[in-house]
Amino acid sequence: MAAAVAGDIGFIIESAIDARGAAVIALAGGKTPIPIYEKLSSAKLDWKRVTIVPGDERIVPLGDPLSNVTTLAKYFLPKGARVMPIVPTAIADYKAAGRSADALMQDLHWPLDLCLLGVGSDGHAASIFPGPDFEEAVNGPKERRALGVMPDQCRRKPQCRVSHSVSPRSPWHARC
Repeated sequence: MAAAVAGDIGFIIESAIDARGAAVIALAGGKTPIPIYEKLSSAKLDWKRVTIVPGDERIVPLGDPLSNVTTLAKYFLPKGARVMPIVPTAIADYKAAGRSADALMQDLHWPLDLCLLGVGSDGHAASIFPGPDFEEAVNGPKERRALGVMPDQCRRKPQCRVSHSVSPRSPWHARC
């Protein structure tokens, strides 16, 4: 299955490069997609024309084992892809981290060519959890591409995160 998914992602990347000369994709974090990334990173693609962002990110320092961009960088930086952190530093104020990520994302081609979502064991996708920021994440302004979110405090280890917006009006939502 990993090979099939990697093949589909590779096709989408090649199609975007053929159409626009570049591809911009968001990939899921966690351990589940790693077999896909192992297969995808071995594909003969023009990686220098590919920008990869995490679909969501914990607000932790770059290089932290919990960082999704650290995992993505491991597989795709050696191939020449641009792996872009959406949380360049661990910012104490998660709302500020979200605004910073949104500003970074404004410079990218939109809508994304691909957004690969994973689903956490608790049912969350793209760090959209029940909690104080749920409504804003789901129904926020369509221009916003990312925001800071705080999972519900009843989670075992609530960790502030940055996530892509999933407004029903968002082009990102339509592509996922």
